[in-house]
Amino acid sequence: MNTRKLFNGTFLAGMLLVNLLSGAAVAASTAGKGTTCSLFESGKIEKSVLATLLNAAKNGHMYRVQTSTSEIRFCVDSKIKNVEGSFKDVRGGIALNQKQADTEQAVIVINTRSLQTGNLLVKNVIKGEDFFDVEKYPEILFVSTGVTWTSPTKAVLKGKLTLHGVTKSVRFDVELTGTGGKSAQNEEIIMVRATTTIKRSDYGMGNFSGMVNDAVKLCMSVKAKKYSA
Repeated sequence: MNTRKLFNGTFLAGMLLVNLLSGAAVAASTAGKGTTCSLFESGKIEKSVLATLLNAAKNGHMYRVQTSTSEIRFCVDSKIKNVEGSFKDVRGGIALNQKQADTEQAVIVINTRSLQTGNLLVKNVIKGEDFFDVEKYPEILFVSTGVTWTSPTKAVLKGKLTLHGVTKSVRFDVELTGTGGKSAQNEEIIMVRATTTIKRSDYGMGNFSGMVNDAVKLCMSVKAKKYSA
C-alpha cells in the first residue's frame, strides 16, 4: 500500500471537508480545522458523505451554513423553570436537489462551547460534566441518512445524531424555504427550520432525573448560501 498516497488522499479530503463545512472558505480557525478534519479521519463522517457534498458543489446544488445567522436551540422542563439555551457556532453543508432526493445530504457540526443561556449558573452547569461536558465532547454532529419530501417546502429528515459521545438515529420535521418564503429549489440563499424531540438519557445525560425532564426539544434555524466550487 502506498502510505504517502493514502495520507495525501486523507489530508486533501479532510481539507475539502473543512472548506465545504466552514463558515469561511479558507479562513477557518485552527480549532475549526482540527475538529472538522478529525470528524472525517475518525470515520464519524464517511467518505461517501463527503463525495456527495463534493458532487453537489460541482453541480451547483451545495449550500454552506452561514454561521453568523444560524443557531440550534434547545428547551427542557424542570421543577424550577423551563430551561432554554442555544448553540451559536453552527457549521455545515447541505446538498439540495429535490428532483433527485437520493443525492441530497446534510452535515451539521455544532461547537458545544458556543452554548449560551440567560443565566450564567445554569450555563456553567449545562456545559459541565453532568450534561454536555463540553471539554470532553467539543462537538455535536448530525449526518443525514435520508429525506422524504411531503410538499415543496416540507420534509422528514432522518439521520444520525452524535451527542455526548453517543450516536442515535433521529427524525427531524423540516421546513425549507428561500429567503422570500418561496420554494427553496435553485434559490441562492435558503432557510432551514427543523424540530425534533430527544431523550437526554439516551445520550448518557440522565443526571438529575428527579428535577429535570428527560425530553429535550431541539430547534434548528439555519441560513445557508449556495456554494460555488
